[in-house]
Amino acid sequence: SWVQQREASGARYSDNGKQEDILQILKDHGFNYIRLRTFVDPTKATPKDRPYSAQGYCDLPHTIEMAKRVKAAGLKLLIDFHYSDAWADPGKQYTPASWADLSGADLAKKLHDYTKDALTQLKNAGAEPDMVQVGNEITPGMMTDKGGTTKNWDQLAEFLKAGLSAVKEVDPRILTMLHIDKGGNNPVARTWVDNALSHGVSFDVLGLSCYEKWQGPPAKWKANFDDLAARYPKLHFVMAEVDANAIQANDIMLNLPDQRGLGTFIWEPTANNANQALFNNRGAVIPEKMAQYDAVKKDLKKP
Repeated sequence: SWVQQREASGARYSDNGKQEDILQILKDHGFNYIRLRTFVDPTKATPKDRPYSAQGYCDLPHTIEMAKRVKAAGLKLLIDFHYSDAWADPGKQYTPASWADLSGADLAKKLHDYTKDALTQLKNAGAEPDMVQVGNEITPGMMTDKGGTTKNWDQLAEFLKAGLSAVKEVDPRILTMLHIDKGGNNPVARTWVDNALSHGVSFDVLGLSCYEKWQGPPAKWKANFDDLAARYPKLHFVMAEVDANAIQANDIMLNLPDQRGLGTFIWEPTANNANQALFNNRGAVIPEKMAQYDAVKKDLKKP
């Protein structure tokens, strides 16, 4: 999601000395899905974040342009709606500034209409997503300053249903994902899903964040996913965000029953916040980091 912004500042990407489009480089190393985040108005600040981008990067128009590149490269697309003007995560889920005067059913309708319009625009641009996240790391809820918290599941469920229904109205084939951060915490993950399902929230995929720094070692991720897969036989699963444990992470997904482990998404391979960058600060592939994805690619080709 930072690629457009960095390319505008002169960044170029290369592999073994050869300059290429970053999407082609990733595709060559076995990547088949790209996840793009989008904010409502990234030029606005939130109570905990300054504006994400004065130029509006990761707003809908920029996202549509990047999504068209993804599709042109022959890759699948996941759109990650933050439903905020800046980062939405377990510590902050702030309602977009332009929606601030709305609440309850009116806010749910706005969320629905915004989602449907965004996806319709993507579809009309030839960049319909294959999967959509309704919210980002929504463990505490979504638009929590407007009551969408796990202490008020009736309101949270109304918000979730609004977004999920909008996705299916655009195209019922689009997979819907709900994403929480508890990749290593089975009791919390289980309680969250139980509450969602008991409130009539219907979705296709459960995404969990899996960083050793925050979610513990891969053994804990495996135990969690194994239990969730057994407990919820109708759900599919992804690691919606993962750090540099590509081989172990993909093994966990591959070993879930009935091919219900769909795969993993490395969080931002052009960044190094959790030691996961696959490119150095000059835009060149880091061979020893990318090697693990080459190993996964090779493993996936085995019968």
